[in-house]
Amino acid sequence: MKTVISFYLSFLVLLLSNISVAQKVNPDEYPSADAKEWGQLLWNMKIANQDLSDFSSFQEVNESGLSANRYTVAYGSYFLAAEQYHKFPAWSEVIQPAFDRLILRLLQKQMWQYWATESEGIAKFEPNMDKPYTPSKDPVGHANIMYSGHLLMMINLYESLYRDMKWDKPGSIVFKWDDNTQFVYDNKSLQELIAQQFLSNPVPGVECERNAIFSACNQFPLIGLKLYDEIHKTRNFTAVAPLYKKWFEENFIDPETSNIAWFYLIKQKSFFSEKNPYYGNKSDSAEKKLVKEGVDFVSAGNDGAVGTFMHAWNPEIMEKIYPALKKKVFTADSKDFGKLRTDVFIPDAQYAYWACYVAEMGDESAFKELFKTIDSIYSPVWVDGTYHYPYNENVSAPSIGSPDEGKKNGEEPKKVLPQCCNTHIDKMQPPQSDVSDRVIGLARALPKNGMFNMVNKLFDDKHFTEPSISGVDITKVILKRAIYDSGKNALIVSTLPQNTSGVSGFKIIRLDPAKSYELFVNKDKKETIKGKSELSVSIEISKANDIILQEINK
Repeated sequence: MKTVISFYLSFLVLLLSNISVAQKVNPDEYPSADAKEWGQLLWNMKIANQDLSDFSSFQEVNESGLSANRYTVAYGSYFLAAEQYHKFPAWSEVIQPAFDRLILRLLQKQMWQYWATESEGIAKFEPNMDKPYTPSKDPVGHANIMYSGHLLMMINLYESLYRDMKWDKPGSIVFKWDDNTQFVYDNKSLQELIAQQFLSNPVPGVECERNAIFSACNQFPLIGLKLYDEIHKTRNFTAVAPLYKKWFEENFIDPETSNIAWFYLIKQKSFFSEKNPYYGNKSDSAEKKLVKEGVDFVSAGNDGAVGTFMHAWNPEIMEKIYPALKKKVFTADSKDFGKLRTDVFIPDAQYAYWACYVAEMGDESAFKELFKTIDSIYSPVWVDGTYHYPYNENVSAPSIGSPDEGKKNGEEPKKVLPQCCNTHIDKMQPPQSDVSDRVIGLARALPKNGMFNMVNKLFDDKHFTEPSISGVDITKVILKRAIYDSGKNALIVSTLPQNTSGVSGFKIIRLDPAKSYELFVNKDKKETIKGKSELSVSIEISKANDIILQEINK
């Protein structure tokens, strides 16, 4: 009897060892894009792939201001990077060239020529309200981290995602002013130039405008430095980050409220914040008048921008202060609309930036409430399968609060500004910028710790040899995810249903001919594959599909 039992146990073990475990892969356990996110991705790639001389789809002609095209391009690239890393790491053939085009777009003269005049200085930031600096046409030579920092982060995100080192080549970054004047760099020289400014400036930060070091803008070069260090085994970030971190935490964050200051003025040695909204010059009298009238300098936009990107390299402090910042700027009404405190600085993108921070923190309930509001007030549109939130300069949001708002304990009623949004969410038409559209996309793309993981858990060398997909017809197929799980040796590809019938498909590439695989489509085993380096897969586009290709382990 023992012999019979032993035989059957041995047979059962042998049988189980030959059964594929592919069905144990649950596609829904992996990150995915919904239809709106896919539509935003298609819109962003469509804009990215336009002719580099064509700026007709961009909002701004003048590159001064928070809605400048350089920010639209930069945040568009971060959106692409997040989609590539989290939702579609096993599908790069369409996202990679679009990302590269955005870098090329940022290098176009129209994107950086503003610095030839802004390098003279901005009067409101100067103690004497003048323009005391010698102008420079070189957009990255000194200061202007609001441009060079984004360029640095974009290039090094691109290298980390694709291991295409084209921007490392000497002379690969060229700023051509005219036939007689150009400024030539590469990734390495740009790294060193920016790192040196962090180390040699009077304080460990780099100016955006001359004399003004903005907290948000300095996050991008720090991420760029960190990524470069990880890939090239250098120590620029290691040298810079501890100095900046200490200075930031001791000065930019209010110890009582956790509020984040906007910027530091070097000559005045002062921080502009909601408690101290002054430039240290003769404009302060006007600022004091606004404060007396009750103008609120709280900015969910600034908090969200700093919080999202600093979390990529300094997560502890951004997680620590998140609850206090959320309590300050965010509420939800009885209909589950997420509402933000009025933002006089970024009225056209505050919801977008704050949504990114919320996504990075993994605050799911607040995220859903914010997007209920975003989709209600920003009039998103579908255009030929793409989805976006169109530019709207309208600032005629309804009056908010009551005439007696602020009249407490003998206080004067506070001035209530129209931009943004405390009541009547469903009837509002606040301003909306192209920058906000891209940042909303980024918020959709980020899972919890999304920026942190992109910067700290880079694709390893093996990633670029693992099975992936190509030949996707994005006019017919709506991708939900394309992910290779190296722990389970499984490629997981999911699609959403199209509103039309038909058959389409894609190729699975980078198979190892020496290995055996099993293919499942919607839990049904289709075939066993061996001796092939690629495989064609067909699907019905009118329905949702889950395709799993898993290596057979025997």
